[in-house]
Amino acid sequence: MKRLLIALLLAASAAALPAQQVGYAPSRSPYQDVDMSMELALLGGHFSATPDPAGVAPQSGQMWSLLYGWHATGPLFLTSSFSRIASVRHIIDPLAPIRDRGIEGWPLYALDGGMALALPGDRTFHGFMPIVNVGMGLISVRHSNSDGGDDQFGTKFEFVWGASLRYIPFKRWGVRVDLNNRFYSMGYPQTYYVVGKDGTTVVSPTLSKSFWRNNPALTIGISYLFSR
Repeated sequence: MKRLLIALLLAASAAALPAQQVGYAPSRSPYQDVDMSMELALLGGHFSATPDPAGVAPQSGQMWSLLYGWHATGPLFLTSSFSRIASVRHIIDPLAPIRDRGIEGWPLYALDGGMALALPGDRTFHGFMPIVNVGMGLISVRHSNSDGGDDQFGTKFEFVWGASLRYIPFKRWGVRVDLNNRFYSMGYPQTYYVVGKDGTTVVSPTLSKSFWRNNPALTIGISYLFSR
């Protein structure tokens, strides 16, 4: 009985003591919740195309993107984007006496969707939210026909992956930086492997007719957050 009374007194004394603070007060925490579930961002930057053996692939150029993001749950975000790349192409006619036909404007258009994982979850750390992402989509040119040398870029399936950094200093406005890689295939028509009038071929006869290229792009822009 005496032991029970002592235990009750100790418990009552502990309950009367002020509770100790653990971690940070909400106003002082480096982590802040992002209340808005949707994001609309306008981004501009540079698309860096990897050169191809024949030098006829769409080249590097200025890039603009419109991105929509939705906070699905926890650290998971779903995104979609539409991009325009101000690219040019080198035109080659393999069977003409003079193969080189010069440079032509050849803009690229890309439509992609993907998943993104925010490393600090659905919060920011000192206003920053680093993200890794992966997705897929289509990349295409406005030209429906070949370029005069039987080469046609057309519409291609692409994989997209990379990382982003969001800075959200205000409730509805932020800054976003994206570094993504676009991975798509390329190929050449049969005429590129045929001996031309100068006794040579455009590319080596042993070169594969289909291959893949990495094309990184860096963009930065302003994002608007909305919808709880």
